[in-house]
Amino acid sequence: MIGITYFMMQAAWPILLILPLYICGKQIGSGDIKLFSVMSTMVGFNITFSVMVGSVIVAAAVVALVSIYEKQLFRRKLHYSFYIAAAFFISQLRS
Repeated sequence: MIGITYFMMQAAWPILLILPLYICGKQIGSGDIKLFSVMSTMVGFNITFSVMVGSVIVAAAVVALVSIYEKQLFRRKLHYSFYIAAAFFISQLRS
């Protein structure tokens, strides 16, 4: 029973943390929330949190560069799962 409770807590914290972004205007998709939730159950809190922060930094840098290149600052949509994967691999290279 303790293992199931621990698993549910590991799966729930990314959902609770990111859910306001989903509710308040679709800044992040439901698939990305599920990806973070599954990642949390597999690799734990520390790696998942560093991937969350890293993916925001990687996505911001890429969107800024692409926006400057295309001379279009607003209306930029991106598929966030690519940046989540990139941040995950970068965090794995660091450790």
